[in-house]
Parts: sequence; structure tokens; C-alpha cells
Amino acid sequence: MRAPQNQIIYAFFVLLFVGMYPAIGAELKPWNPQAVLQLSDVLYSSSRQLNIECRESPPQYTNESTSGHFAFRYHVRHFSSVANDLSQALEEGRSKEETQPIFDTLVEIMNDLKVYSEKKAGGPWPVVSKAVMQADGILTQLGDYYPKA
Repeated sequence: MRAPQNQIIYAFFVLLFVGMYPAIGAELKPWNPQAVLQLSDVLYSSSRQLNIECRESPPQYTNESTSGHFAFRYHVRHFSSVANDLSQALEEGRSKEETQPIFDTLVEIMNDLKVYSEKKAGGPWPVVSKAVMQADGILTQLGDYYPKA
């Protein structure tokens, strides 16, 4: 009596796996060097715009002091520099495996940028938050080509 029950359970898991496999595989887009390069160029442009907005806006990033502004500016410059590195690496024809660490670094920096750009009392100016969200949207589109770490 146990054997048929085990076979039914096994069959259920096989069907579940076969049914879920296309959904799992659909998360990652096939590597398209031209599309990834174009997105990385747009990301770099967006990071430069973020740097401009950050420079032109008054230093209103935290309630504590201007040290939050300096930390945010550091992250913005670092993000822009790494976005440029990714764009140049892709332009040189580097593969997904070679550029994955650069992309992962961008994701980590974006997490820091989001913390500083949250819309709260005493937080950043709306144009700065909007520039961060725009860069994050492009980074998310680029993430469709890279496996999640």
C-alpha cells in the first residue's frame, strides 16, 4: 500500500518540477552583448545625471549633519565609476562571467544609494530620489541578463 502512495507523491513532484521549469528559466534573458552594452551605456548616463542632481541640490540628506550628504556623494561617485567600468568592459567584448563581479558591485552600491535616497522628512530632494530610482530601474533591466547572486 505504501508503494503506490510513494509513486503518487513522486509523480506529483515530477509534474511540479516540469511545470515550474519554464518559469524558472524565463527569469534570465539569454545573453545579448549588444543589448547589455546599450543598457550599460544608459546606466552610465543615468549615473552621471544622478551625480549632477546630487551636486546641484542642497545637502539635505539626513537630519544628523552634512556627513550624510558626503557619504551619499561618495556612493554616487563610486556608482558612476563602476557603471563606467561595466560599460567599458562590455565594449571591449568581455563575457557575462567576466562582467558579473562588476554588476554585483553595482547592485551592492545601489542598495546603499537607496538607503540615503528614501523619501522621508529631512531626506533628499525629490529630483535626487527620482534620479536614484531611474538608475535602479535601468540596473534592474540589466539584471535580467545576469544570474542573481
